Amino acid sequence: MAQNITLLGASYSDVPGVTLPKTGGGTATFYDVSDTTAAAADVASDKYFYTAAGVRTQGTNSGGGGTSPWTLLGSTTLTINTTSTSAASAGTIACGSAAVTASKIIWVHIRGQKGKTNGYFYGSDTIFVNHQAANGSTSTFSAPAVEYIRVSSSGAYTTATGSYGVYGYSINSSGTVTIRQRYNSTNTLTINDKFDVYVYSLSLPGSLTLFT
Repeated sequence: MAQNITLLGASYSDVPGVTLPKTGGGTATFYDVSDTTAAAADVASDKYFYTAAGVRTQGTNSGGGGTSPWTLLGSTTLTINTTSTSAASAGTIACGSAAVTASKIIWVHIRGQKGKTNGYFYGSDTIFVNHQAANGSTSTFSAPAVEYIRVSSSGAYTTATGSYGVYGYSINSSGTVTIRQRYNSTNTLTINDKFDVYVYSLSLPGSLTLFT
């Protein structure tokens, strides 16, 4: 969408974008996206787009012309800039009662905006299987034994103790998801990136339940 703007006292009509010099050299172009009409469900789940408000958003559509069976419960962007050898909380997302409904599968999808750093992707996919809510449990429940993944530039996966990354750690009885950052337990490492975090739920088909 083009806008009428005034810059340094001069007026310009129907401007779709502005190109400005960058501090380190080169230029950057900023476009007006206020006429965007797409929603997350219109965009493939492995693609990103910008909303009319300029918010970078990941699609939720599973493709094939259908609607994704996954329901988006909450999303956020976490800025992590820390050097450490230990694990610590990186932030939380309030997802409400839908995150603690019995017989739900909860998927925490985390991706760093920089992509790989030092040959590794520090984001992760964590799956929670909730069978406690039906019993009225008020305690937190954590992910399965594999809490986080590390993916090398060659595509190899590892979940060995002492690995590192950003992953879903737990969900409490109010539906608050805690995101954790874990570092290599031997070598001091730095994680410096913005991580897009999305929490989805999936209902089991038919009358199936999970140990309720």
